[in-house]
Amino acid sequence: MTQPISAQNTILLQQFLPYRLANLAQNISVDFAQVYQTQFELTIPQWRILVNLAQYPLSEAKTAKELTVLASMDKSTVSRAVNIMLDKGLLAKQLDPTDKRASRLSVTDKGNQLYHRIAPQALKWQADLLAVLSVGEHQALLGILDKLDGKLGLSTLISTKK
Repeated sequence: MTQPISAQNTILLQQFLPYRLANLAQNISVDFAQVYQTQFELTIPQWRILVNLAQYPLSEAKTAKELTVLASMDKSTVSRAVNIMLDKGLLAKQLDPTDKRASRLSVTDKGNQLYHRIAPQALKWQADLLAVLSVGEHQALLGILDKLDGKLGLSTLISTKK
């Protein structure tokens, strides 16, 4: 026997956080991709790898496995994107001195130049998006995202606190 449908066990999608955040993230990703796809011929995974690696000095080069966590992508997506970026000369690969089975990835001068050409456009795109929020709403949003990350046990890599 099935239970009767009631308001208490019905998901209202416009109020269901996982649905809203997933849709918002997808819409943001697709819209923002216009910044780096058309002019710079990068895919979404390639951009995410570039921007993550550009945050670290050469002495802190990352493995592909670390990139899967940093960029929230699966292993095969990272592997394909890294191989293309290595072929384009955007990334360099060095054998990990502490683990001969792993390689450390870093941004090359060419990759760093590309990152610095895209970054101002990315920041402008973000500013345009956030223009609908007040400074207080923006700060509150970042705080809420940090709290939700914390609740899920995720580490926030970039602190939003001043």
